Parts: sequence; structure tokens; C-alpha cells
Amino acid sequence: MISRHLPNPGKRSFFLFGPRMTGKSTWLSHEFDNALRIDLLNQENYIRYLANPGLLAGEAESHLKRNRNGWILIDEIQRVPDLLNEVHRLIEERKIRFGLSGSSARKLKRGGANLLAGRATEMRIFPFTVPELDASDAPTSGSRFDLNSAIRWGTLPPVWTSEPSEKRDILRSYASVYLREEIQAEGLVRNLPAFSKVLQLAAESIAQEVNYSTLSREIGVASKTIASHFSILEDTLIGFLLPPWTRSIRKELAGSSKFYLFDNGVTNALRENLTDAPVGESLGALFEQFVIQQVRAILSYRGFEGSFSFWRARGGNEVDLIIARGSKPLLAVEIKNTSRPSRMDFAGLRSFSEEYPKVPCILVSRQPRASKDDSFESYPVLEFLRELHSGSLIG
Repeated sequence: MISRHLPNPGKRSFFLFGPRMTGKSTWLSHEFDNALRIDLLNQENYIRYLANPGLLAGEAESHLKRNRNGWILIDEIQRVPDLLNEVHRLIEERKIRFGLSGSSARKLKRGGANLLAGRATEMRIFPFTVPELDASDAPTSGSRFDLNSAIRWGTLPPVWTSEPSEKRDILRSYASVYLREEIQAEGLVRNLPAFSKVLQLAAESIAQEVNYSTLSREIGVASKTIASHFSILEDTLIGFLLPPWTRSIRKELAGSSKFYLFDNGVTNALRENLTDAPVGESLGALFEQFVIQQVRAILSYRGFEGSFSFWRARGGNEVDLIIARGSKPLLAVEIKNTSRPSRMDFAGLRSFSEEYPKVPCILVSRQPRASKDDSFESYPVLEFLRELHSGSLIG
């Protein structure tokens, strides 16, 4: 089994959010022995608790008689939000510890569900990270990590550990199951065909600034609807927006954000492009997306408190990723899908450094060894991710 790098929740109850197939159930089963497990994807369980959330109290009491210090784990808690009122009461009155997992926070946060008023920490789980695979006994871990495979097929646990002949089928199924279960079954959108168009367009638009008016003209869907659908992708953890960096919050809100999906394999499945390996501009965007996905996951597991954005100079030069804490940028990262970075590849970092001379600047690429160009470090992508995990780049 490949060990995950999630922080230990200790004795506090917690929410664990992550898209389907990222390993929530596997991690819970491995970390919590002798727990009472309630899976709300099981239709019988779903119907029982939906009709009578109060059933949880009696079952919890019965479990605690046999396991005084036991945990109660509830998978896909967003399917029955009313259970959270019972969870809240049992935490307060009986000091019971709960692990609550879900693949969507939308129904909880936007539906006014009881989020336990700080009585539970919130954790995130992502597809496999490079450091997790390094530490495992998996045949593709460590120095044998296959970057091209990760960019093409992603790092969802069932995909990563499957045979090459099975990866395509798993990802195709994932894309259709996501549409059916997360969107249609949960009633998050009224017009599923329109949402399907937006979802495919989002996959085609990774690493690009999102302009809802332009997208509206391209697919004939109202811009407000498109904005709402992108919001659904964020709330269901399938995608995320990267805002432009600025010291002024007002200016940040006025800028256009870039969009990324949570996994490259899912991106290629939504693009209906799993047969051929990506090339050209598509490969460059997927490489950029992979690095940013990994950075978000690695720093989340390390408990990083801060923000992620991109930076653009007035002259047009860009830096792909700014890692900041509050109004202070900590690290500027330019991402290039090349094995031989040229001086031109550092143009964005040079422009950024003129404005923020004290902020470390790094170029991440496919080059075989670390090097230095003027005052800028240049890292091979896997070495960069391992250094980030170790804490040597951001404390």
C-alpha cells in the first residue's frame, strides 16, 4: 500500500474532502481500526439515514459500548446533510469522535448545513504526489517515477496502480460517473447537456484565463450559467481557479483567473484524448497543470497557510505560480515544458524580480540537473517537488 501524507488529525473530529477515487475510504480504513463505518454511497444506508437521521445516536452508543475510544466514520456525508446535526450533538454531549468524508462541499457549505462550528478540522486529499510515491514500494516510485505517464494518465490511485491496458477504461468511466453521480444525481444543474459542454470546454482551457463572455459566444450558453458551472467545478473539487497576484484585493477581484483541473488523466478523458500521448501546446499546459496540482497537494499536507496565484507584468511577461502568505510573496515559480531552458524562459522571472527583488525565483522544467541562470535557480521538476516537500524551499 502507498502511504499518504495527510496530517494526523489527532483526537479531533474532522472533515476529509477530496474528489472521488483520491483514496478517502482507503486512508480512513487504514488509519482507524475498529471504527464504525457508515457508507452513504450504499443506497440502503442512504435511504435509512435520509428518512431518520436520529438512527445515528443509537448506533453510536452501541459501538462505544464495544469500543470505548472508537471512531465513527461517515463516507460521503454531503448526501445526508441533516446527519451533521446529530454529529454535532454527539460530539458535544458524548465526546464522540467523527471522521466525515465527502467528495463535494457544495451541498454542505451552500445549503446551510451544520459545519460543526469549529468542532471539526477540515482536511483535503488529492491524487498521489511525487513524495508519496517516492516513499512507497511501488515499482514506479522514486527515481523510476514516470513523469510522462503522470502527465498523460494522472495520478489517481486506481489509475496509477492499474495495468496500462486498464487506465483508459478507468478514466473514461470516471468522467461519465462524475457527470452522472456528482452532477445529475445530486441535482446540481438543471441542464446537464449545457454543463457537459462547459466541462469539456474547461478541460480544453486549462492554464488559460477564463473569460465567461468569450466562452458564452463559443458554445451558446449564457455567461452567468457558465460562471455558475465553473463554480460547481470548484465546489465539487474537480477544478480550481488561480487568481492574478496583486497586493490589492480590489484589483485581484477585477482580474481574470486561470483554470485548472485536479488531475491530468481526468483532463484527457474529458478531452476525449486518451488514445494518443499529448504533444505541443497541449503537453505544455498539462505539464504546467501537473506541477501546480502537485504544489497545492504537497503544501496542503504540510499545513501551509497561504495562497496561490499567477503574476503578469504590464508588458505581458508572466510567472505561472506565486506562492504567498498574506500580502507577502514567498516564492515565484515559472514552469516550462523543456529539457533545455533558454534565456527567454526566464523573462517572466526577471520582470517579477525587478518588482520583488527579495523574493526567491525558480524555473521548473524537464532539465536533467539543477542549474543557475544569473540569480535564478532552475530545477528539474521532480527535484523541485521533493525539495518543496522537505521544507527547504518554503518553511
